Amino acid sequence: MEERLREGVWNAVVLLRELRQRGYTGGYTILKDYLAPKRRAAREAAVRRFETPPGQQAQVDWGSAGVRELPHGGEERLSAFVFALGHSRAVFCDITTDEQLPTLLGLHEAAFAELGGVPQEILYDNMRTVILGYDERGEPKWHPVFRDFARYWGFTPRPCKPYRPQTKGKVESSIKYIKRNFLCGREADSLEDLRGQLRSWTWEVANARVHGTTHRVVRDAWEQEREHLQPLGGRVPYPYAPEVSRRVARDAYISYGSNRYSVPWQYVGREVQVRQEQDQIQLWHGGQCIARHGISEGRAQVHTVPAHHAGMPYAASGRSPSSSQLRIGVAAPEVETRPLAVYDTMAGGG
Repeated sequence: MEERLREGVWNAVVLLRELRQRGYTGGYTILKDYLAPKRRAAREAAVRRFETPPGQQAQVDWGSAGVRELPHGGEERLSAFVFALGHSRAVFCDITTDEQLPTLLGLHEAAFAELGGVPQEILYDNMRTVILGYDERGEPKWHPVFRDFARYWGFTPRPCKPYRPQTKGKVESSIKYIKRNFLCGREADSLEDLRGQLRSWTWEVANARVHGTTHRVVRDAWEQEREHLQPLGGRVPYPYAPEVSRRVARDAYISYGSNRYSVPWQYVGREVQVRQEQDQIQLWHGGQCIARHGISEGRAQVHTVPAHHAGMPYAASGRSPSSSQLRIGVAAPEVETRPLAVYDTMAGGG
């Protein structure tokens, strides 16, 4: 039993089957009672702290920062963006009204500038703007724009291990610290006022304190870690092209900028993302680029790639199948009309 538990086998049904193969004659209840205290001990077991060398890793996450009242009624949700360097625990924080991709990329670049460089890798939880999902092997499907952003700045994105909250414990601790030390009881006249207060607090309080785990002044540790970060090298912000969503019409086209562009017919009825980059648009679905077109300078133009409609079940005319096919119905049976005398003769003559 101890050997199987060390190997990670905790399922009582599986263990009972294996024990009975070895001659165990006891019942299921005894086995469950035996496992109960061991399960509790396993949940409460100490987790070995993982420390990273200077410049190696940062952790990023969002946290709730409350709401602000709107001038004409209603409320708007506020989010706290936290970027924490793994070695020194130095943080960059900001308050936003959304967690969309353009905001996320801009805040990364603000953190790089504020903290003096780019780490080798950045750890993320399952943000929908970063990780679209996982494949059959459990590998993350990175958002294509974010993956390109990471390449541009030279860091490797890493997913947080599922069911292992301690993996990103440094940034989660920073979020809790911000909520308890900064947001608690805070008052501000506007969002800009709140953001300004947060910037001052970050360097006057958060990064000036002696950290409870490292027992070092965060700013002093950051001064040493900054030398190991990748330099910005005067690079301009990432040339992000905003995305818009379009539903593929029944004729396998999407409308964009007063023109129509073909899409592989297999995507009819699905949502695709349209990205414009200089003189080209790209159509994305499920993290893959499925079509490219040159942007038309005119209006009401139709751009078609013949391969997109090859093998399409019906012509790309927009007509439904019922209007282009022959409909055959079943006619009523034809009944011959006879004089009544015929029936009298048949009845009498047998």
